[in-house]
Amino acid sequence: MKTIVITGSSMGIGFGLASSFLASGCRVVMTGHDQGHLAHAKAVLLKHFHEDQLLAMACDVVCLDDVQCLWDAAVQRFGSLDIWINNAGVVHSMDPLWKLDAEEIRRVIDVNLMGTINGSYVAMRGMMLQGAGHIYNMEGQGADGGIVEGMGVFGTSKAGVHYFSKTLIQEASRTPVKVSTIIPGIIKTSLQEKTAGTTTQGRIFLQMFGEEVGPATKDLARRILSNTAHGNCINRMSAPDMLGKVAGAPFQMLFGR
Repeated sequence: MKTIVITGSSMGIGFGLASSFLASGCRVVMTGHDQGHLAHAKAVLLKHFHEDQLLAMACDVVCLDDVQCLWDAAVQRFGSLDIWINNAGVVHSMDPLWKLDAEEIRRVIDVNLMGTINGSYVAMRGMMLQGAGHIYNMEGQGADGGIVEGMGVFGTSKAGVHYFSKTLIQEASRTPVKVSTIIPGIIKTSLQEKTAGTTTQGRIFLQMFGEEVGPATKDLARRILSNTAHGNCINRMSAPDMLGKVAGAPFQMLFGR
């Protein structure tokens, strides 16, 4: 039975992953910085899964001490950790730089980039001591260098995650710890609604190609659990994946599902 930590898992992709891993028989440590959202998410999961499988803990990934406490609590509860997924992320309003609030800019960079670095730092050190483990970093728009107007700061944060992950993969190659990345694909989350969903073109794109969280994260969880390779990319935007989305687009437009 694998034990998996997922940062930012009180909603969206993280919550979907938590549910999917639990359904696969894993033990899950779910986190969120908002106590109310976290308590609600835990209550929803406990309607379907046993409490022995689940630990919910508040954690702000920007605070290194919080992340270390998360690791310590998870190890105390479950003994050791097999997989750590740096999923926590936030987005800013889809506006050019000069229209953004300065605190909004700082929060996006801090959570998306520093949160990933903090999580990797703590997990890497802990997994080195236990002699095994696999870290996954969540990529997103900007990681491939593509430009979307109004997404400059968010894209910059994910470009940073991409470079950081490439470096960590190389550095970790001489250790017992594996590091990989995740490209989740086009999933209908609140984050997507706040960005792509604010434009007519974006809404059409989401309707045509966007997937519901449940089926998408079930597939992601399956791919993660079956992966044993260091430096792999769990990519749901690959050519075969996108061909399947294109083939199914008329049905998405017709039925909206």
